[in-house]
Amino acid sequence: MRKNRRAHDVVASAPPERLAGALVDQLADAVGGQAAYCVPATDRPEHFDVVAASPAEDRTGPVEESAREPVRGGGVLLVAGARRWGAKEQAALRDTAGWLAVTADVDRLREDHARAEERFRALRGEVTAARERLAHVRDLERRRLVRAITTSTLRDLDELRRRLRGFGEHLAEGGERARIAELGTAVDDMLDNFRTVVRGVYPAMLPDKGPRAALEELAATLPHPVRFSGDLGRRVGWQIESGFYHGVAAVLNLLAGEGINRENPAVEVEFGRDEALCARVRTSIGELSAADLRAALHQDAERLAVLGGAMECSVTGGVAVVSVRLADRTTTTITSRGEASALFQLVTDLVKQGQEAAGSGPARAGWDAVAARLVQPPRLAVVSDAGGPDSSEVDSASVLGVTVVFADGPADRALAEEIVADDGPRGSVDAVLCRVPPTSGFRAVLRSDRHRVEVSETASADELARRLITWAPVIAARRALVSVRALLPGLPADHSLRWSVDRIAAEAHEITELDLLDELLSGETRLLRGVSGDAARLLGAEGTDPRSRLGLEPEANDEQVRVAAQRAAERWRAHAVRPVTGGRDASVCEALVRTAEGLLSAGRRP
Repeated sequence: MRKNRRAHDVVASAPPERLAGALVDQLADAVGGQAAYCVPATDRPEHFDVVAASPAEDRTGPVEESAREPVRGGGVLLVAGARRWGAKEQAALRDTAGWLAVTADVDRLREDHARAEERFRALRGEVTAARERLAHVRDLERRRLVRAITTSTLRDLDELRRRLRGFGEHLAEGGERARIAELGTAVDDMLDNFRTVVRGVYPAMLPDKGPRAALEELAATLPHPVRFSGDLGRRVGWQIESGFYHGVAAVLNLLAGEGINRENPAVEVEFGRDEALCARVRTSIGELSAADLRAALHQDAERLAVLGGAMECSVTGGVAVVSVRLADRTTTTITSRGEASALFQLVTDLVKQGQEAAGSGPARAGWDAVAARLVQPPRLAVVSDAGGPDSSEVDSASVLGVTVVFADGPADRALAEEIVADDGPRGSVDAVLCRVPPTSGFRAVLRSDRHRVEVSETASADELARRLITWAPVIAARRALVSVRALLPGLPADHSLRWSVDRIAAEAHEITELDLLDELLSGETRLLRGVSGDAARLLGAEGTDPRSRLGLEPEANDEQVRVAAQRAAERWRAHAVRPVTGGRDASVCEALVRTAEGLLSAGRRP
């Protein structure tokens, strides 16, 4: 290498993978001695690792340095044994340090670009899936309108045409006045039905009076009485009010219409408002089940889910409760549910602080990735054979707001590594439904992954999706905390975020509940033998609201919730001190006691 070459000449000619070494070689030749480029060690910031050294065989760096120049980004450039050392050599040292900093920046930006490109591909897949869902909902709505309008016009017009033909045949027989009156009544009925259809498409009272007034107008046309209570609060955007109206209207048309045999036909609608518009519809439905309700309301639930809402159906003792919820602004399912989770809000604030601390530095991309994943919907991977998954199950999971990704078998180690990866179209998954037998390597990878990944071979996609949506804020917060820990080494040793992460993780009882629930439902543990089902229910296996956790009926009042929670706390406290209870079981009982005690103050209806 020529000694009179400048650092920028080396940059212009050396390949990127050899650039750092070429710059150090040029500097060593220029000073006639040794040179080394060092960076702080990853695990020990007070020590340095040698990136490049010249002569090449000297990988320990100069033993006795004669000059050093800091390299932007935390590195240092060392020179020792220089036979020539003047202003020209000092300028060469500074130039080389500057170009090494630029080289590090380029490498870092290239890695950020690769990660951003991978994220772009993943997000593009999410957008494509969302557009497909929207197209599907538009098609459902088009078919609904066509069916309603066709039923109300063509059928009735055919009947009118038949009567007119009969009127012509019997015109000579007299009785024209009665025939004309009959035709007039038929035309009036047809027009009334058509007005009802039009009101269902866009109720006249909705833009002026809001969804409650429009629903009361609809209820007046239904055959069974409907009683309204509660309040929806301030008005919101027409898209939200229209979506909420159509969701509740579909439930009323089903439960207050004809065709359901029940002893008490009255329907009760209770409105509520927190960060979302809420409606709770309750009535008796005879022999129908919750699955029957979900099947009948499938299209309406899907339309609601696209807007970030949810429709939930339950039946207890012949009494149906259908809940409709829609955030007061268009948002994702995880965000709308997370607004009610204290843990989710704490972690969201923590990630924002990390983004601010990173500024525009190289660590910002990592914090941005955590923030983006925090608000994304839960991801469910369906591993099936060449025939593909059941489309009806996939549709029901998508309706709930869960992103479904597909993978062909076999369920081996390679597929598991793809599923647990942070990037990639089939990565960052929260649960896996295996329709093919998984290998031991597949299970081992998922079990050892730092993130929580639930695996099931027997549940349906709908069951897993409902569990994911129920726990979505906690799952997202847990995933974010794990990812944030990997970013902490980039912060100063005394930064307050380090303490905040440990504090949140230690105090987050929701994460403890989720991990224990996973362990109990997996069937691979001997925890609480004989009473594991009751423990799983208390932890939220059948729903996270107090009544579901305590095995109470939906209409149970606050006092019943308080009494049941007190009994549950006493039961698990007594179980923990039994002589036959092992240490692991005792610690689980302590967690169950804490859950039950937390329900003592959570008796109000959600």
